[in-house]
Amino acid sequence: MTVLYITYDGLLDPLGSSQILPYVKGISKHQDEVVIVSFEKSERFLYGKAGLLSDLQDYSIKWKPLPFTKGLGFIGKFWDLCRMYIMALTIARKHNIEVVHTRGHQSALVGLFIKHLTKAKFIFDFRGLWVDERVDKGGWDLNYFFHRLQYRFFKRAERKLLIQSDHVVVLTHKVVNEIIKLGATKKSNITVIPCCANYNHFRLSTETDKIDARISLGIPTDAFVLGYLGSIGKMYMLDKFFQLFVMATKNRANCHALLITPDTERLKQLMNRHLPQNLLQRVHIKSATHDQVPNLLPAMDVMVSFITSTYARMGASLTKMAECFAVGIPVVVNSGVGDVKQTIDRLDGGWIVDSLSEDGLME
Repeated sequence: MTVLYITYDGLLDPLGSSQILPYVKGISKHQDEVVIVSFEKSERFLYGKAGLLSDLQDYSIKWKPLPFTKGLGFIGKFWDLCRMYIMALTIARKHNIEVVHTRGHQSALVGLFIKHLTKAKFIFDFRGLWVDERVDKGGWDLNYFFHRLQYRFFKRAERKLLIQSDHVVVLTHKVVNEIIKLGATKKSNITVIPCCANYNHFRLSTETDKIDARISLGIPTDAFVLGYLGSIGKMYMLDKFFQLFVMATKNRANCHALLITPDTERLKQLMNRHLPQNLLQRVHIKSATHDQVPNLLPAMDVMVSFITSTYARMGASLTKMAECFAVGIPVVVNSGVGDVKQTIDRLDGGWIVDSLSEDGLME
């Protein structure tokens, strides 16, 4: 069987290398051929193309990368979508595609088009509640007419995609019933696949790994380290992380913070806003590639992730949590986000904070 896999994310993006590639490699072991359409950022493509092509030689995977259009807003996204349609149609005709597997809503629009045109089976990898996530993250401000227009278009499209898909993949058990309300026809046609970590990449750490990581980062080897991993954004409550850090320093004189993020400049602005000057020297910031993260995580004693609890968050699965579990780092997270409470309770993998008030954090 030949599968067409379409993603608007790049295989050379951190998310692509950590989540998409392992997933597609697994699919390819059970199919005759998988053809991937992805959108790659120019700099990453320039430096990463040869290595990825070499990596894919051992799999029945053909990669059809397209350049990601940067800096043109809606026009750029529309242009990319047009090229996605053209490339998918070309591949479907050339390779006799039997299944089209799409990651995310934009790709699913193309997948449904290919289904109607070729009678291929259509798998909609729904991910989270993306349309509402766009509002949560500040991508769409519903006070603006054009943003409201996009929101309404994709909400209508979402229902059509769910109704007409042959199978739906979601990230959490908590969102399954909501997906049925939104249009998915049968619970039996929905599969839950949470975000995972590659245990060959993220290995259980040792005391030596911890010491080496701290020395490389300039953190005292005997410190207690609160950690943060990932991007800085509207829904990631860094003010609460810093509040917890300040409280921890009052109980532990040797408490330090390590934040691994690509958004270093924005993080420094938040630090100056939420931290007293005397604690800034105890905060360590590191921008790291996906390949570097497994060597840095052991420096943490605990990873903290506070995320705004909204309607869309029921569909969220935290990759960073799986990566920390793989390395052996417990986590502190707030309730109301996907299946995190059930996962932590089942694995005894950390602590759930039900209230982000000062009293709740103290507990």
